[in-house]
Amino acid sequence: MCDVAPEARFTKGFPFSPDGTPVGKRPRGIGVLPDGSKAYVASEFASKIYVIDMATMAVTKVLQGGNFSNGVAVTPDGQRVFISNGKEASVSAIDTATDEIIGTIPVGKRPWNMAITPDGRKLYVACGRSDAVFVIDTQAWKAIGEIKVGQLPWGVAIR
Repeated sequence: MCDVAPEARFTKGFPFSPDGTPVGKRPRGIGVLPDGSKAYVASEFASKIYVIDMATMAVTKVLQGGNFSNGVAVTPDGQRVFISNGKEASVSAIDTATDEIIGTIPVGKRPWNMAITPDGRKLYVACGRSDAVFVIDTQAWKAIGEIKVGQLPWGVAIR
């Protein structure tokens, strides 16, 4: 983990889960709430999401994710975290107040990385095996578009 304060430093060690085991195999994505209080780590091989208290660097909760959880996107207001489920063709949403998964939205094949608009209303999901980026309306909880982009898109950036 890296402290991004002006005097940036690397912390020693890596967070551990409540039972003392390291954060799952192949941690793939991480998202930090805007206030810096919590981080969400998607572990692809474990298909789990680890909630980390950034003040103590301790894992406070482990959620069962979708098959091959990997990409992580945090809404600008910090109320939701989205996790792509690589082998389930879906994206799950976490309510950050309860740290529970509150819904799953179908998208294209092999969703990887994601980006959310500055207003938090649209989530763009790179779906590698569909050769497309899917657009999710985060208010209506559904995919509203598919943009063909060529072979195996892996990531998305919004500027």
